[in-house]
Amino acid sequence: MLQFTVDLHAFRSALASTKPHVSNDKDDLVGRSIDCTIRPNRELLVTATNGMTAAIARVPIDEESFFGELGQFTMTPEIAGTVIDMFAPGKEDWNVQLEVTVTFTQQQRPKPEEDLTVATIKVRRLGQLFGGDQLTVTTPVQSNKHLPRVWAAIGRGAQRNRAMLPPTRFDLKRLSVFRAAQTTYGDPLTVCALTNNAGSLLVLCGHYFIGMVHADRVELENKDKDNYENLKEHWATELPTPFAVVS
Repeated sequence: MLQFTVDLHAFRSALASTKPHVSNDKDDLVGRSIDCTIRPNRELLVTATNGMTAAIARVPIDEESFFGELGQFTMTPEIAGTVIDMFAPGKEDWNVQLEVTVTFTQQQRPKPEEDLTVATIKVRRLGQLFGGDQLTVTTPVQSNKHLPRVWAAIGRGAQRNRAMLPPTRFDLKRLSVFRAAQTTYGDPLTVCALTNNAGSLLVLCGHYFIGMVHADRVELENKDKDNYENLKEHWATELPTPFAVVS
């Protein structure tokens, strides 16, 4: 069992900013899951990745309200959307907290399939009369075993990256999913190279959101170089050349 208290705004922002990064494949149950993991520092990491982009949002947990073991549960994007809509704050709601309680049960499945862990998630708004608004949902835990690698890759990139962005090609659809982060946190996006020699990008938004988008570095030793150089040459000839100032 897990029980913790979080700020309503921070929890909703985390869900809203990561939800666009789930997979569009209805059959990819793991890729369509939003992972909620409590870290040893009593902070909730909300993570979603579709393989091409990844998003991580931090949510502080009230230390005194934490109960249970460190653990992890998942939400579908539909459940996350319900939480966002149901617990929308009013104009005067600045210091509102949500209590999140998660209990786990095991469902046996025929061999050789592994037993399924099912989470019952209860979200309750604190500080209201008559118990406050609450939502209870049950959903399988769709653990993504690659998450530690995602966190590590983004963490290393954020820590060590000092390189200028090389020529990089990417699909705008991949970058557009980060619009939700800027909208919900209200901070501009900062984009930089993930590593010194790859095309993937880090996307940062304030102190509570970081993401990654896979892109293609233009390799300057193959046909990509010719395409890249041809594009530059094309625009160099198409655009007007400014006249030098004669003194």
